[in-house]
Order: sequence, then C-alpha cells, then structure tokens
Amino acid sequence: MSSKTGLTDASISRIVADLKAENLIQETRLTAPYQGGPSAFLTLSKDRHVGAVEFSSGRVHVGVGSLTGEIRFSEWLDLRDDADLETVRATYRRALHQLTDYVHRAGIQLRQIAVSIPGYHEDLRINPIIAIDPANILADIQTAQPGVALLAANSIMTRAVAHQLKLGVALADGPYLYVFVGHGVAAALIDDFAASGDVSPCEIGHMVLDPRGPRCRCGHSGCLEAYVSTAAVAQAIGVREQDLLSMGGRQAGRLKLSARGRGDLATRLVRLGHALGNALNFTPVRRVVVAGWPAELGDQAHGAVLGGIDASLFGGATTVNLAFSNAELGREPAAGLALATYAYLQRGAMRAEELAADIVTDNPAQR
Repeated sequence: MSSKTGLTDASISRIVADLKAENLIQETRLTAPYQGGPSAFLTLSKDRHVGAVEFSSGRVHVGVGSLTGEIRFSEWLDLRDDADLETVRATYRRALHQLTDYVHRAGIQLRQIAVSIPGYHEDLRINPIIAIDPANILADIQTAQPGVALLAANSIMTRAVAHQLKLGVALADGPYLYVFVGHGVAAALIDDFAASGDVSPCEIGHMVLDPRGPRCRCGHSGCLEAYVSTAAVAQAIGVREQDLLSMGGRQAGRLKLSARGRGDLATRLVRLGHALGNALNFTPVRRVVVAGWPAELGDQAHGAVLGGIDASLFGGATTVNLAFSNAELGREPAAGLALATYAYLQRGAMRAEELAADIVTDNPAQR
C-alpha cells in the first residue's frame, strides 16, 4: 500500500488511527488466512449509510446501504425508455418517497446519495436518453433529504466505479477501457492509480455504425446500442429482455438458439469489436474489460469481439488484452450505492451537517 500511495508506514498508521477514532472504519480479528498472515482486518463501518437513485434497465431503483456494501433497503418501479417528462418525474418521486419513508422509519442518517442517469452530462438540461431534467431530480432529493450531499453521474461512471471497487487492486497494473453491455451500452477509461484519479466516461454505445441502421433510443440511427443492447438482442433471439438482464453463471451459453440465432449474436459481437477498435484508435490503452451479457458467452464472445477489434484497430489486435468480467447485470442499486460510498470517501467522509450548504453535483473523481 505504501508503495502505491507514496505514504510511509508511519503515516498510514496515523491515518488508520484517525479513521478508527471517527468510526469510519472498524477492525476485525480473524484467524490468519495463512501462516504468518495478518489476523487484523480493516473494513469500512457498517454503521454509516449511503443512498442511491439509479435509472437503469427500464426501471428507477432506490436503495440504502452501509459502507461495507450491505444493502439495507431496495425497491424499484418500472419506467419505460419512451416515458414522457411528467411520467418520469411522477415515477421517480414515488420511488424517492419510498426511500425517504424507509430512512425515517429506520432512523438512519444518510451521508451521501448518488443519482445515476444514463446519458447524463452536466451541460445538458434535458437528457437525450430519458425525458428528465437532472436539476429537478436533485432539487426534489435535496428537499426530501436536506443536508445530504448529492452526486449526479452518468450510468457508466456508476458501473465503472462499482467494478473498480469490487476488483480492488487486481487490475492495478495500468489503465483499461471498461465496457458495459446491458440495457444501455457505454464505456469508461479507468486508471486505479492515475495522479488525477479520473474515471472518464465515453458514450461508445452511441457511436453510429450505420446511419441507415435501426433507430436508437437516443434519437439517432445505427448506434452500437441499437445492435448489442439487451433490448436489441432479446428481440432478435426471441427471449424476454428481463431474462437476459437476470442472467448469471454462463446462462447465456445454455440458451437454446438456432444456428441463425447464434450467427446473429456473433455478428452483433463483431460490431461491438468494431466499435471498440475505433475507440482504441483514439487512446494508447490496450487493455479492455467487457461486462454484461457478452461475458456469459465465454470463448464464443471473445473470438467475435477480438475479430471485430482486429478489423478496425490500426495495427490489428495482437497487442490488445481482452478480458470479460462477470455479467454485472441486475446489480441495481448496488452499483449506485458503491458510487455513493466512493463519493462520500472522496469528500473526506464529512458529517452530513457539514455539507448542508455544499451540495455536490459533479464527478468526485475530477475534484
């Protein structure tokens, strides 16, 4: 740890002591996992809580969890992609009421709330994916939970941060492109130990591959998302999208598909590879992690995606390290709660009352 952070062992010891005193972390003593191994383990406190409002997969999810990752409360309401502004606002207000009611009944003080929105950008007043004004959402949440710090972020940042926290330092040997393929499709550049700490979202899902292609929910035609999202794939292979979104444990590999269906999936995965190759032409990064439904197809997906990258990346794909993460589908609101925890810790774990006049609505990784 000291080699990665530039801190001395003595400095780390003092910081740990301060965090214990503030009840932000707690120490657990267990039998050492191996001879000579550690018997004292530090975890975040289970007595501090964060909340999340997550728009994802045709639903709005709300949740409350501890800093340790335990979900204490979770509910969701259906929300169609084509819902109008009034329907969207009425739906998330009902979800927010459920969140607020639970917090009051449980006597919990939230330290941070993360709001995850597909297509979110702080300069766009009206979201191109969901008919919503993010400023109105934040104002409603601030009214319902006064004094709680807020963070609004693009959904891919939510997924990327949750993925990053889950892996810890397992992928800490350089930057990588994280790609999520679910109801929405997007990517983010991640570098665990970059000096700036940036997690940089990029809307790869709305890269136009064919202007004459199928209509995308963003209003354009022929976007990558229109080919490889779970909505597009489910319709093509004749299954319910929610069945794809709830997959796990290589269930996709057990789907009974016709030869035509398997060929269709392969073609879509090659398109994903084309888009990734195009994206990699803009950056020296050559490590790619794909999460979502393709991760459940194993070697079949690996070959198709890598072939697409090879066809579009300058110099070919020989230097590309392509890996797949667990599907990470259906994790809402776990991903949003992970982002809230990340934001809270990035802000120095300040008390809620200290934040009453300092509501945050930007990317904490850029602060």
